Amino acid sequence: MAVQSPDDERQWAAEKRDFVADHREKLAADRDAAGDTRDATADARESALDERERQLDARAAELGLPPDGAEAAAQRVDARTARQQARQEREGLRAERDAAADARDEATTRRLEANPTTRLASAFAAIAAHLYAADSFDAVLRRIARTAVSTVAGCQMASVTLSERGAYQTAATTGSAASAVDQAQYDAREGPCLDAVDAPIVYAQSFPDSRWPTLASRPADLGAQSAASYRLAAASLATAGTGGSLNTYGIEPDAFTDEAQEIGLILAAHASMAAGAVHERGALQDLAENLNKALLSRDVIGQAKGILMERLKITPEDAFDVLRRSSQRLNEKLHALALNLAETGEIDTRDRLPAPAPQARR
Repeated sequence: MAVQSPDDERQWAAEKRDFVADHREKLAADRDAAGDTRDATADARESALDERERQLDARAAELGLPPDGAEAAAQRVDARTARQQARQEREGLRAERDAAADARDEATTRRLEANPTTRLASAFAAIAAHLYAADSFDAVLRRIARTAVSTVAGCQMASVTLSERGAYQTAATTGSAASAVDQAQYDAREGPCLDAVDAPIVYAQSFPDSRWPTLASRPADLGAQSAASYRLAAASLATAGTGGSLNTYGIEPDAFTDEAQEIGLILAAHASMAAGAVHERGALQDLAENLNKALLSRDVIGQAKGILMERLKITPEDAFDVLRRSSQRLNEKLHALALNLAETGEIDTRDRLPAPAPQARR
């Protein structure tokens, strides 16, 4: 029979407590729901009785019947008073149930927040919001590197490597030391940050590492005793054919536990999505700006054509030909020429179309 470690025993005890607490809260919620249903039924029944009495009183008055005797009237008043008191008591019980439900919700929230998995999820929710808030692709890469240092246990410096057609560059870094470790790998054409472009995670417990004989102990000489690099999805990066990696460096050998490496993987996934989203957002903004410029250019050219048509009494096609020939002769962009014409109304007559030849008389 396998012997449980103390950590496993604590985890099992915590899960048992959570199970029991969840079961109790469900029973309490079911009990409150039954109480609410019972009270609603009583309220409806007593409201019906009150309405019935009002109808009987109104009918008696309509028929001119004598009022009830003093004893019957007193009984009816007592009954109404009792119903009113019962309603008030039920309202008090409902308020107590609501308060108890709120207290259970708060206890559940505290219990969930105390769970390591929940804390980690909350932390990454904040990290994701921080990454997506970047206003440019370069800015999100810098945030990714800084976030790695603050999130991955054992990480003292970090960088982001981009690879395109066999060329590597450090696109973001937390310091010159991380950049130097990256450059050592680029120069050696081997190392964890290069391998991670094609692998989910590459971990180097220490340097030198037999996988990279040319790199040897250079990272350790530069201050990185261990490294964990993670792939950044190519589809999320700037251009097709581009790959990348998130590089975390420790100043001690074997600085990254299994848990730290798992957190690094999650961060890399978040980072890939954020980088892709920010890049797409930037591309859409550039497209919108270019479209806006194109529309403005078209409008200005239309205004210039209108001026030429009115001044020279020519067709739209001929007006555009005047602008085109002026643009070629002056070596000036057509839009700039049209803008000057629209603003100043000046016309260079050297580019005026020749008058049509007169038709021969019969």
